[in-house]
Amino acid sequence: MRSLLLAVAIMAGGKFLFAIQDAIIKEMSGGYPVHQILTIRGLVAIPLLLVLIHFTHGLGSLRHHHPGLHLVRGVLMLAAFMSFYIALAGTSLTVATALFFTAPFFITLLSIPLLGEKVGLRRFASIATGFVGVVIVLRPDTASFNFFSLLPVVSAFFYACCQLMVRVAKMTEPPALMSLYASIAFVLLGSLTGLLLAGIEPAQDAGVSTRFLLRAWSMPDTLDLFLLMLTGLTSALGFMCTSNAYQRQPASHIAPFEYIMIVWVTLLSYLIWSEIPDLPGISGIALIIGSGIYVLRREAQVEARPIAYSGLTRR
Repeated sequence: MRSLLLAVAIMAGGKFLFAIQDAIIKEMSGGYPVHQILTIRGLVAIPLLLVLIHFTHGLGSLRHHHPGLHLVRGVLMLAAFMSFYIALAGTSLTVATALFFTAPFFITLLSIPLLGEKVGLRRFASIATGFVGVVIVLRPDTASFNFFSLLPVVSAFFYACCQLMVRVAKMTEPPALMSLYASIAFVLLGSLTGLLLAGIEPAQDAGVSTRFLLRAWSMPDTLDLFLLMLTGLTSALGFMCTSNAYQRQPASHIAPFEYIMIVWVTLLSYLIWSEIPDLPGISGIALIIGSGIYVLRREAQVEARPIAYSGLTRR
């Protein structure tokens, strides 16, 4: 029991770091483009991940035989990150995080054609309930609904593809190495995106999410640079905490506690922006999280190697 409590505490600490990262990025979305933020985040995270790899696996483990696969996975991860953060500019942090937690639903559904896994009626019913929660949260019949509202769900889909790719391609590199290669892809592809979008100015009446994508790079002042670099630090440290928690306990025991992130983002949203989900939003979020936890727990009972236990961390 003590070991489980320690693993849960470490997981909670890692999720708090990720929540801080997301809050910083949301706050910075009004002054810098998303691709610049991801590039700086990757530049800071890379040396920290190299230190982790040195002490856990040795730098010799950097030699691998799947450079093309890691590039494809990096592209998918960048798509997942950019989709989430572009939406975050104009969406509540709590709502965006809850919508991203549809990732286990996509992982489970895509595992049927890609991995030949069997999904029973109970999991299908739970997934359907979770998507009802998505509709309640998004409220597509209201004036506030637009394409950007769907981006956290799009992000969850891309993230699910990344997780399934690891299994389909039988990629056996340790998670720290995969995170390192993803960070390298963020730096390279984020910089390339900035170059490709250079000179494209958003319309004057463009929304905050469009501006977050099309805004030109600019030199941060000292405080902003510190905050932007902090996104890389919190990302790397959060990854270390999450990985350590999974090393201490079986995934079936620890994975449901990833949802503690919703507590942290709700608290930070209230403290920073005075945002509190309304009653329908809380109901939809509860359906998504409750269904997600059920899917994870059910997979632990019926699958020898449950695919959803690849982790829910979008970092």
